[in-house]
Amino acid sequence: MNKIIIGLTFCLVTIAFAKLDQGLDEEFRLNESRESDPELYWEWDNEPRWLSGRNWGAATFFGSIGPGEYFIGSSFPANNTYDIKIVFDSDETTYCQTYRRDLDYAAGGIGVFKGSVWDISVPEAPRRLNVCFVEWDDGSGEHNPNLLWDPDDTDLGRREYLFIMDSNYDGTGTTYDNQNIAIGGDMVYAWWPRLETGATLFQTDPAELRVRLAYITNFKSYSQDNGISLEWEFEEDGIDHFDLFASTTFPPEDFLVQLDSELREYTHTDVQNNEKKYYQLKGIDLDGNVLYNSQSIWGKAHPISENMNLLGNWDLRSNYGDIWGYTDEATGIEYALLCARSDGLSIIDISNEPVEVGFISSASDAKDVKVYENYAVLIMEYTPAKVIDLSDPANPVEISTIHFGSSSSDGGSHNCYIDGQYLYAIGHDAGGIEIYDLSTPESPQWVGDYSTYYYHDIYVKDGIGYAAGIYGDGVDILDVSNPTNVQLLANFNYEGSGAHNCWTTEDGNYVIVGDEIGTGNWARIFDIQDLNNIIMVAEYIVDPLSVVHNTYVKGDLLYIGHYTEGVRIVDISDPTYPEEKGYYDTHLQNEYGYEGCWSVFPYFDSGKIIASDMQLGLFVLEYAPALEIEINKFPTEYKLKQNYPNPFNPKTTINYAIGKDGFVNLSVFDITGKFIKTLVHKNQSQGLHFSDWNGRDATGENVVSGIYLIKIEIDDFSQSRKMILLK
Repeated sequence: MNKIIIGLTFCLVTIAFAKLDQGLDEEFRLNESRESDPELYWEWDNEPRWLSGRNWGAATFFGSIGPGEYFIGSSFPANNTYDIKIVFDSDETTYCQTYRRDLDYAAGGIGVFKGSVWDISVPEAPRRLNVCFVEWDDGSGEHNPNLLWDPDDTDLGRREYLFIMDSNYDGTGTTYDNQNIAIGGDMVYAWWPRLETGATLFQTDPAELRVRLAYITNFKSYSQDNGISLEWEFEEDGIDHFDLFASTTFPPEDFLVQLDSELREYTHTDVQNNEKKYYQLKGIDLDGNVLYNSQSIWGKAHPISENMNLLGNWDLRSNYGDIWGYTDEATGIEYALLCARSDGLSIIDISNEPVEVGFISSASDAKDVKVYENYAVLIMEYTPAKVIDLSDPANPVEISTIHFGSSSSDGGSHNCYIDGQYLYAIGHDAGGIEIYDLSTPESPQWVGDYSTYYYHDIYVKDGIGYAAGIYGDGVDILDVSNPTNVQLLANFNYEGSGAHNCWTTEDGNYVIVGDEIGTGNWARIFDIQDLNNIIMVAEYIVDPLSVVHNTYVKGDLLYIGHYTEGVRIVDISDPTYPEEKGYYDTHLQNEYGYEGCWSVFPYFDSGKIIASDMQLGLFVLEYAPALEIEINKFPTEYKLKQNYPNPFNPKTTINYAIGKDGFVNLSVFDITGKFIKTLVHKNQSQGLHFSDWNGRDATGENVVSGIYLIKIEIDDFSQSRKMILLK
């Protein structure tokens, strides 16, 4: 996450804003600590509150209002911000310069903001401020620029960004133009507003939004089982105690407890798990006056993990990105390949307690890594990729580089996938895909490309590519079987899309799409069996406000790196009905956005799962599901459940339910329908039953790796499921 450099010319500002609009993603958001900058909190009068905001990682008001320096590169220092008041009043007019997002942010004429904005840092002498705002012709014709500040309740709010300037209001809106551009000028605050869903502009008229400095800072909450721990910082004088307020509705209004002024932490115990609570801390003087406030934050009690165990953690570098696995064929040792974004690639032995045994440095943002045979390809955002020989993991050797995009560009890329001998690189300035043959790793050869809009991620399986067009373009399904002649097979999309990552079920019949920046940042499952009629069949939502990141499939389990929600494991044996089976919360702080778990790799033969947390490094985990206990001991329906584990080696367990007494035949077949072995052939009573299969046929011989069918027949009932044997 990189701070956008302040633009001193219109050209530089335009480039920076283009990146902001294109990104709104982890690489364009500020991630470094800003301990010296003031924190903010907000207050609203009168109810109901009809405005919200688009979260761009800002300091307050749903992540939508923050220092202008961080939104686009204002020359006004963030640490000089002050208290302001925004008044919404249909009878009052503030004239503003407008800027047109669709015209490279050129000045678009004098517009109107209905209300006024005030510097209230000196309460007895408020100062009225200039305001500018952005309009956007998105090409739909539904809402043409009208020189009036009027955000709507869509996810983007029409992008009517409001800029609050440090200059005194001139009464005309002419202080700013193309020569004195607000974007690179003295913008104190930037706000990306939107209406609350179902609300109307000026639903309460007048109304007031105050943004104030918070002197009780770094107020944070952390989850624990049936509890929420709080911590904060405070360096001012003159208070007698703190009052802590908490409630299940926002803002927190119910007094919870009085705390000594010397305290900097408190644990709220006996909290119901998975119930959201809001908190605010206030500094109170001897006379009972409120002198200082914290931000209002939320917390949710829950266990750290469910059906998952932590085997090890490694965190000896600064910040982290993607992760992949590598197994040394000569030794059988499993390694985590972890992108340390500011440093390079860490090679970590996970046999026991994780230990870094090798390292390759990089000059720019190390973003992604994948493996071909005993080679790794390290993708960097702003410099060419490195091809690394891992024959000796303790002494990795860079053997070649790959420059992506135009020859005049920085050569970087955002992401890649390797299938067979081919590297598919996306997220570079050429758009679409560039394909390289890695069969000679010392000299990778360009073999083809597919030029189109920006792809953010790609997955390739059996000659088919699934490419995520994150900026509203949906998912392209591509025939890449001939890399010199890539063909588009189908495109599917959904309303408000921000498709970030794709993966398919093992049979290729369904695509799981992780949405990072669209309307509803969760996972969606699409049936793609008919490319002319692709339909969404399910959604997996941890929390409607949390953001999903990377998704991967192994057998019938979906593994998700879910940012602030940690690692999630979901049973997709029935893709139309995903069921969460386990989680490990790598990020116990309660917040939303682009922090926490980036990626998961579940493909080691040992069954170990590795995950990368952006702040806390490598987590080595195992999935350890508890034995399922059915509430209904006497099922009334027949059901063949998915075997576990799946894939398996050498043994797996098949559970099934019998709705009434009957004759049961449970048999194994290969994928062609050839009989392999009968596991059950007898009368059984109503209830829950199970049977094991050890990968042997009816003669006792071991069968080969592959896909097998388990089939149950009871009276007129018949059901089959796929099993995968991997050796």
